[in-house]
Amino acid sequence: MYFHLLDAFREAGCPVCSLLARGAQRALDGLMYEQANDPITRDRLVESHGFCNWHAWMLPRIANSGLGTAIIYQHLLQVAREVLEEARQDAAAGRRALGRRDRFFGTHGAPSPFPEWRRKKTPCFLCGLSHQSERDALTVILDYIGEPEFAEAFARSAGLCLPHLGLAAELGQAHPHLPELLDAQALLWRDLHWELGECTRKADYRYADEAKGREGTSWIRALSLFVGQPGLFGPERERMAPSRPTDIAEAPPTVAEPLAADAHGAADSIEQLRFENERLKRHVDDLVTKQEDDRKIRLALEFQVCKLTGDLKAMAAGVEAPETPPVVSALVAAAAGDRPPRQGGDKTQ
Repeated sequence: MYFHLLDAFREAGCPVCSLLARGAQRALDGLMYEQANDPITRDRLVESHGFCNWHAWMLPRIANSGLGTAIIYQHLLQVAREVLEEARQDAAAGRRALGRRDRFFGTHGAPSPFPEWRRKKTPCFLCGLSHQSERDALTVILDYIGEPEFAEAFARSAGLCLPHLGLAAELGQAHPHLPELLDAQALLWRDLHWELGECTRKADYRYADEAKGREGTSWIRALSLFVGQPGLFGPERERMAPSRPTDIAEAPPTVAEPLAADAHGAADSIEQLRFENERLKRHVDDLVTKQEDDRKIRLALEFQVCKLTGDLKAMAAGVEAPETPPVVSALVAAAAGDRPPRQGGDKTQ
């Protein structure tokens, strides 16, 4: 989760929203590929009347999901047709049974099977998985926001959306790193507030000629800040949300925890070793990349020094300095990180 969050910090919008969206797509992809005919999965989908709006409309964006979707929803539609037929028969029988006086005074018999079936609908089970992933991601942010590398990556992100910041504040009321999270979020909101002001100011005709920057998209980021990613916080997730989440620091132990303490401790140690190993590998990769960049810059500087020395000697001797071949210039520019000139000269787009 730690490294998934570091990757999510580089994306637009709330990193937890991005993480949940990617996780939901992976879960749907695996379900369509492996569990479309699984009886347990099918029973859960029958109880929830399929996926929620958010998860259902992810399916068209998943490659080769058409067959699995057709198999699942053919079954769901068959169940719905059976309920509808029962409701039709019940409605027809009720209409014949009710006399004119009953219809006039609004007398009703037993409730219709169709509304009753809809009322028994359970929440989308994929939303339940998202709830747990959401809690895990916010716990990791609270645990590591005090670490310089993690805090720096968070500061370069869009920060948490308002719903996720509120949930993090509830989950981590007694967490020692909650003040650091709120401080980092306050800085990000300050910058966005300034950009919104610039967006408004540059809409004035007196400043319309000024160059447009990040403030041009600030209003979209403000929407994302207040409501999260599109579709993520929908009616299904609101139905599943507890009235008050359990505080991370106050989470009560389960009955099985004392019995499995040793096993959990060993698993945690292995997971911690894997975490440190992955973290070290990333650090080494960063150092190797930086070393390669430094080498390219050094080579480019050495070439420039040699060229300048040759030009000075040529000027002292009163001769014209030799022209650098285009291929060499392009290689030096590439080594310095500059964009090489196009063949035939640059063209203005």
